[in-house]
Amino acid sequence: MTVLLSIVPRGKVAKAGLQAVCAAAVESYTPFLGPRYGQEPVIHRSLSSGAMLIEWPASAARHTRRIGTRWASATFPGVGDELLRSSGLFGRPMEMRTPVGGSYMALAGNRQEIFAWNTVPALEAVHYGENADYLYVSNRPLAIALAMAGGDVDAVETSDDYLAEALNFGFSMSGQTPFAGVTTIPTRSAVKISGGRLEVVDGPARPPAAIAPTEDPFSPGVAELEAALNSSTDRLLAALPEKTIQLRLSGGKDSRLLLGLLRNRGVKDLHAVTQGSESSEEVMVAAQLAEMTGIQHSVVRPAMSVPSSVIDSFTQSLRDGQGYFLSEALGAPYAFADPFVVGEGYASGQWPTFKGLYQRKKSIVQEDLDHEWAAHNAQILTPELNEKTAKALLDWAESMPGSTPAEILYAYGRDIRASRYMQASTVVVDAYSQVFFPFADSEVTAVSDALVPYLRFSHIAMFLVMRKVWNESLAVPFARGGRFRFERDGPSEKLSGPDFAQRTAAPEPRPVTVLGADRMAEVPDRALVEEPLTASSRYLLECAAWPRLEQILSPGFVALIRRLAAMETEHEALMTLRTAKGRVHTRVNLARAILADRWLSREWLRP
Repeated sequence: MTVLLSIVPRGKVAKAGLQAVCAAAVESYTPFLGPRYGQEPVIHRSLSSGAMLIEWPASAARHTRRIGTRWASATFPGVGDELLRSSGLFGRPMEMRTPVGGSYMALAGNRQEIFAWNTVPALEAVHYGENADYLYVSNRPLAIALAMAGGDVDAVETSDDYLAEALNFGFSMSGQTPFAGVTTIPTRSAVKISGGRLEVVDGPARPPAAIAPTEDPFSPGVAELEAALNSSTDRLLAALPEKTIQLRLSGGKDSRLLLGLLRNRGVKDLHAVTQGSESSEEVMVAAQLAEMTGIQHSVVRPAMSVPSSVIDSFTQSLRDGQGYFLSEALGAPYAFADPFVVGEGYASGQWPTFKGLYQRKKSIVQEDLDHEWAAHNAQILTPELNEKTAKALLDWAESMPGSTPAEILYAYGRDIRASRYMQASTVVVDAYSQVFFPFADSEVTAVSDALVPYLRFSHIAMFLVMRKVWNESLAVPFARGGRFRFERDGPSEKLSGPDFAQRTAAPEPRPVTVLGADRMAEVPDRALVEEPLTASSRYLLECAAWPRLEQILSPGFVALIRRLAAMETEHEALMTLRTAKGRVHTRVNLARAILADRWLSREWLRP
């Protein structure tokens, strides 16, 4: 990836003034980029109506290309050239003659106008802001916030609306970024800048994927999905600056399919990593899969991003995420990327749209939507803030008129869970490693959209692709009784094949060495990890931000924090919460509250 920031004057401005804004943005934002960004930033001048484009490349690959008065740039290497070839005639880049696959945010324009858009899922989303003199567009909202503040970190304004949504959802539903005045465009939209004005318009329409008819009712789209996955994997491999790849291997459906795609390409410098202990079924399964492919496999206990402190690690996660909360708050203190070599590929089976996970049955009704919305909203704020954040979710759902409940659930997985939910982790990984998520690809998404819904949510399409990509992997058990949905009640006579009993058997232990087993021994505040209910509650009651948090958290959650803090043992706290689900939800909510304290401290704004 690369980071792009376009600064466009609203009207005529002094050249020296625009140069000063660019210089301030470069100087203030560069320290936040992370160790992978060792290249000098490049400033492209006078691309459109006096606009300047700042490009922070992570490698020597060129991103911005120009032909005559037309130009294009993208966050993924080589895409600029493809966009110029695919763009419409007469300087109208939104009219794309042929789709350009991949996962990227793009900027393109001519003398009069600029367009910015992103692929779906939006791992690299378009963000925009404006003030009296300039319009700003970037794939990193912090770059815009610093440019708008003239490079003065103390003048950067954070957003209370973002804080509220992050506490209830773990991310922003509405498109509010961590910074006041900086907004994320809706999925499948674009930004158009012309004549000193910025407006949000429809994004470039991608032709629907063509699915060839087949005689077998289970096969439509399988060949197309396999081809799209192969194309996506090849794109990522071709752009990888360091040829080493770290694969996060859990042994589930997603990661074993990804391992199969890499195995088929003979990737040599592939190192699989599984987090867990010797007794973990995920570790047993991952070890068996690694043995089958002959790749190096490490089992590790996760390390703190700041080895000496859990709280400082929470702060570091916000610094690495450039103000974003990690959506999975329980992972916030841990070194998320943790590369063996800075710049290596970080491969993970992140949220495959072709599994349609939120649609768990054939018939979806409004009651199912209501259940999902309740499950995704923690509701730990005051009634007024809970109502405001819930409205952001409902506004998104209502923005898709005519969609059925099943289509809305699928779109939630594609446009929200695989996009907004992923933005923080994408930024964190990008600081250290090349993001290598083949499933989060616009070509793969186009095929997923065209699949028969039943073949998608039943996992039949994925299963048949796995048969073609790595058939032997389907004879390996899944951890903790995992199954493909169509096999939930037993084998399918027409699909399951002779290896059903093997993949539904209990995994067998394998000899492994767990690395980092004693990492927490010398950490003074390790109780926050070892006794998360009681220690986190005590920390919150004593933290500097507690008076503010007490004003925005619900009375019930505040009372629970006080009650947990007063308990003598973690066991007593566990017994109070009774259910495993309640314990997990409480731990997540406490972790989000600690992130809120660290976010309000603004310490993460000091690189």
